[in-house]
Amino acid sequence: MIQILYGAIVVIFLAMGGYHLQENPPFAVHNLVIALYFFIILFEFRGKPFSRGIYMLLAFLLLGNAGIQFFYAENNAISGLISLFFAYFALQARRRINQ
Repeated sequence: MIQILYGAIVVIFLAMGGYHLQENPPFAVHNLVIALYFFIILFEFRGKPFSRGIYMLLAFLLLGNAGIQFFYAENNAISGLISLFFAYFALQARRRINQ
């Protein structure tokens, strides 16, 4: 059941990212990176996690996204905080896979 929910979240964020791509690029980048996060976590729940390097790449993408949301986007501090939280969760998933 959780896999269906995460799959739906991935599709919704991809659609939102594509919709906002021309009118609000920082928000579109945020949506696409969040979709990538849920896509990677979906595979972790399925029992087929990616390598540890992918989780580090995801954490760096989320940190970069947080910087974009804080410094380049207008009124998107909440999106930046969400990206920071997900970057921390990606690092925790990397540590979990490491064990």
